[in-house]
Amino acid sequence: MVLSRINIENACELLDTIDLLKTQLLKYGIEKGLNDPNTIQISEQLDTYIVMYQKKMAQK
Repeated sequence: MVLSRINIENACELLDTIDLLKTQLLKYGIEKGLNDPNTIQISEQLDTYIVMYQKKMAQK
């Protein structure tokens, strides 16, 4: 399952999404390999949410 891009305002929600994506990334990476398109897509989504979280924390 790959998450669609959603508008997340709350830092706690961002962390929850990051944790979910990390779990999915591990699962897909083990099952399908690191070069699988789904694994790469999840990795890119995870990167996006990590950057969003870092920017939100820098604003505080």
